[in-house]
Amino acid sequence: MALINNIYIHVIDEQITSGVESTAHPVENGLSLTDTIKALPKELSLTGKIVQIGGSTANSIISKLENLMKKGSLIKYYGRTIASNMQIQSFNHSHPYTIAGGCDFDMLLKEVRIALPSYKASSSKKQAKTTSKTTTTPKDVSVKTGDTVIFTGGNVYVSSTAEKPAANRGKSTCKVTIINANKHPYHLISADGGRVYGWADKANVQTKSSTTTKSTASKSTKQVTSGDKNAVYHTVKKGNTVYTLVNTNYKTLGKSVQWVIDNNPKCFSRKGDPTTLIIGSKLLMGYKK
Repeated sequence: MALINNIYIHVIDEQITSGVESTAHPVENGLSLTDTIKALPKELSLTGKIVQIGGSTANSIISKLENLMKKGSLIKYYGRTIASNMQIQSFNHSHPYTIAGGCDFDMLLKEVRIALPSYKASSSKKQAKTTSKTTTTPKDVSVKTGDTVIFTGGNVYVSSTAEKPAANRGKSTCKVTIINANKHPYHLISADGGRVYGWADKANVQTKSSTTTKSTASKSTKQVTSGDKNAVYHTVKKGNTVYTLVNTNYKTLGKSVQWVIDNNPKCFSRKGDPTTLIIGSKLLMGYKK
């Protein structure tokens, strides 16, 4: 099994294409040859089958994959190969009588290059401006790559310079994976199943610490206690999949596949790969309310 943005598919074969582009002009003696090489985007060709898994029918899985392709969404792929910042370039499927309710498919994923700006904004003026607003505008608190933040709701974009949004999402707890100085500076991925996966405006992002003192004080004690008393664990057995556990056995806990991956790093033999569950390990599935 493999995952595309938390969607399970059965992949039979993966073919990776990578290469470089070299200059056709004469190279001056003494010049580093690496300066004349430009790496080409990687391509990943997949073939396999799509069948019903858990509560998701083959048709609903096909529909989700087609929407990702049409919207140009950034793809995170977990299989024998792990790849991120990909887009679906083509998706073909056939429905032979030998696969009841499912289909054969082939798909091409292509790497998207995200360029960072070649300059940095002056820190002195920008820092002074941020400091002056911190007490009144929590959203201006500095955010770093790897931080967990609150996406307050709004538009999500396929790139940091996109003019039109790819989707509109509600409030969600997210992880910051990339930051740049473009129009939509933060790349976010939901950690609570909120379906945020893309670039967001600064105005829609705030740090967890930037919530009001009153609400933090009233909730902090409860959260610490629930981590000990109300934690729900599952002992992994042969045949278990994260997708089935999240969407069937522990659906009432409301956690996503990505949340389980992020909160159980020692339960997988390959980091970040949900298909490598270790049998016998104790998997944190969420907390009782």
